[in-house]
Amino acid sequence: MLQIFILAAVAIFLFWRLRAVLGSRDGFEKTLNDIKDSSNDVGNAPLVVDQKIENITDDDIFDYVEENSKSAKVFKKIKEFDPDFSVNKFVSGAKMAYEIILMAFENGDLEKLKNLLEKKVLTSFKSVIDKRKKDGFIVDAKFIGMRDIRIVDATFSEKTKIADVTLLFKSEITTVVKDNKGTIVEGHPDEIKKQKDTWVFTKNLSEKTPIWLLKSTL
Repeated sequence: MLQIFILAAVAIFLFWRLRAVLGSRDGFEKTLNDIKDSSNDVGNAPLVVDQKIENITDDDIFDYVEENSKSAKVFKKIKEFDPDFSVNKFVSGAKMAYEIILMAFENGDLEKLKNLLEKKVLTSFKSVIDKRKKDGFIVDAKFIGMRDIRIVDATFSEKTKIADVTLLFKSEITTVVKDNKGTIVEGHPDEIKKQKDTWVFTKNLSEKTPIWLLKSTL
């Protein structure tokens, strides 16, 4: 009897330990299918995205314009329409275009200007170049370097897809104007002149051409 009592006590003790570890099955218990269905519900639940993600800074824009400026908002819209657009690459291209256009104008090279200017600007530049030739003047100009370049303004029409960007250029050049006899009438080859120009470049972003045209000089 004593052995039976001891065995019963041991059995009760083991049962109590198993229950403490595994728990009891009181009430409703989920089946494997229920668990799978539950996991599917979680997977189909709407994903809540932190709205702060929209405010991630874009250094490509903010390196050139103020974060809350009108131009910053315009560049964001341009990037939404054309993900390949880069403000940094645009400014680099504008710097190169400025030097090419400025020197081509000073030296009277219309061939270089044809594919870089809108017709209205090309006509204006041509009239100045033609008058120089008529008056017998020859300009010899050299580009020394760029002192500063900055974005002044930017616009983008979501309707027409046309973007305009206004830039301020500060450069250094030398210009010498000679008459038809070769006599210097203006400037000196060793005199560096500080040049300041405000230009507007334009492009229809729906077109595949990478070229921005000079729209106006202010």
